Amino acid sequence: MDRRDFMRTTGAIMATGAMAGTALGQLPDRQIRVGFAAHSIDLQALFGQLREGFRGTLDEAGLDYEYVEAAPNASSDHAGMLSILENMAAQQLDYVLVGPTSLELNEPGLRLISESGAKLLMTDYVRPEEGVSYDDAVLNWVVYSHSEMGFKAGEWLGDQMRAQGIRNPRVVMLWGPAASEISQQRGEGAIEGMNSHSDLEFEIVYEANADFDRRLAYDETERALAAYDFDAIMCLNSYMSVSASNAIGANGRTGEIVVCGMGGTIDELQGIATGDIGVAPFRDPRSMGRASAEALLAHLTGREGDIERTVYADIPVLENAYRIRQSVPSEMFDVAAFLNEHHG
Repeated sequence: MDRRDFMRTTGAIMATGAMAGTALGQLPDRQIRVGFAAHSIDLQALFGQLREGFRGTLDEAGLDYEYVEAAPNASSDHAGMLSILENMAAQQLDYVLVGPTSLELNEPGLRLISESGAKLLMTDYVRPEEGVSYDDAVLNWVVYSHSEMGFKAGEWLGDQMRAQGIRNPRVVMLWGPAASEISQQRGEGAIEGMNSHSDLEFEIVYEANADFDRRLAYDETERALAAYDFDAIMCLNSYMSVSASNAIGANGRTGEIVVCGMGGTIDELQGIATGDIGVAPFRDPRSMGRASAEALLAHLTGREGDIERTVYADIPVLENAYRIRQSVPSEMFDVAAFLNEHHG
């Protein structure tokens, strides 16, 4: 089955949720200890929404569980994330859901969790082809392609520039942390997407590591506005695109510079609906959380053989209110009310 077909099938059966799955096995009569460690658990961001899908599915199944969660101070705080993973390895947890700051730099902590006997549910990073030292402990990887997300943003930007009659687009690039594999994959994908337009000559006039951070992205955008003339700004996550659009607006340049984002947080989607942000390839975090919970419940009820090793999320490109209505799950936020308020 094609990975996209798999996700569509998964989405179709999620209405019955975990209750249907657990019918094939009996939940234990003891309390299960579940941990969640991610580089951000802000409800408006990926992992906050992923957590809601995850816990909602466990609750629907009637699972009796104790839940602990933690996040480092920033998505670039690899040492902080490692400390959290080490702490969770010592807490005698049964399962740990993880959204790494860096798969490579977090590996010692993930290995400790594996050695503790807990089962890992990995998200956000694609399973390395060569395998990992904690692979036996991983139930599944619920992921999306960061390079594909970047490519779609870059490809969309090329179409937008051509539509505006701009044949030599000048672009500012805001990268994430220097050590982030996610930033590297998204950025390289975005550049490849831009360069896929053979009739356009893109020029990156300024680039900086804004660390997926709101404040840094705002400051770097203002720095670029003061020193360069450019047509678009490519932001490699939602926090940075929202901050970039805010900085552009504060400098009276809204509508003159195209803002590209990635991810589709609530704030970013609202920016797209109002026209302040041009585009954001989107991944559905609620469905990702549900898929992780389904794997946990399958393992817990003796159905480990039914677990899909890797679950890929679709990445629709959201560029207007219509696309948001079609692609964003209503439980993330009241999409209809927001769009009706702004667009009638």
